[in-house]
Amino acid sequence: MDELAGELPFVQEDIDRFRQYCLQNAYRRERLKKGDVLQMPGASSCCFLHKGRLKVFIGTDSGSERLMWFLESGNIIPEGSGETFSKRLVADCDTEILYITEKAVYAFALTGEEEVAVLLRHYKKRYILLLQSILQEHEESSRSRVYRFLYQIATSYGKEGPDGLLVEKLPSRSDIGALLGIHRSNVTRYLSDLEKQGVVTKQKKSLVIHDIQALKELLTQDNDD
Repeated sequence: MDELAGELPFVQEDIDRFRQYCLQNAYRRERLKKGDVLQMPGASSCCFLHKGRLKVFIGTDSGSERLMWFLESGNIIPEGSGETFSKRLVADCDTEILYITEKAVYAFALTGEEEVAVLLRHYKKRYILLLQSILQEHEESSRSRVYRFLYQIATSYGKEGPDGLLVEKLPSRSDIGALLGIHRSNVTRYLSDLEKQGVVTKQKKSLVIHDIQALKELLTQDNDD
């Protein structure tokens, strides 16, 4: 598996078209504050993450919870029946959710092959990144895990700017550490190392990746060591 690919194509204009469709067809809107728990939709419905970000916590066999991933704006959240694990989705900032029926989603999908491909890519990318985060905890060094996380989030959600890819609302060092199974001090150290090399610039709640290719090469070198 070429994990560095990410990295399925993310067609923003198609996602925006689906966003507009959800805005027009949503039967309910919900605004969450940081720390609020998302009420999962009922049967035959799903949610569209219109604004903000959600933390995804999965229940463990011991009864505790583990942070598994972040869902950014543009993600689709199914109602979850049939899942064999417990999960809890918590707002990481001011967040807005659109509730839409599965029937309406199918109606959108039936409008053309391109829209079907967009939905499938979106679901597939989300689960590929989730599975990679689990597998890499046992296969890679802590530095590689941080580099890979930054690479994945930049190529998936980064916005082109004059200085490189801008990742807005970067998760906290503690959350990144919890996700990757690394102490937050190590996350801070690896980010500082990248900044000294001129690869990234840390801002208050965001990150600018000046050279995504350099980040990819550093990740490859670290895995080869």
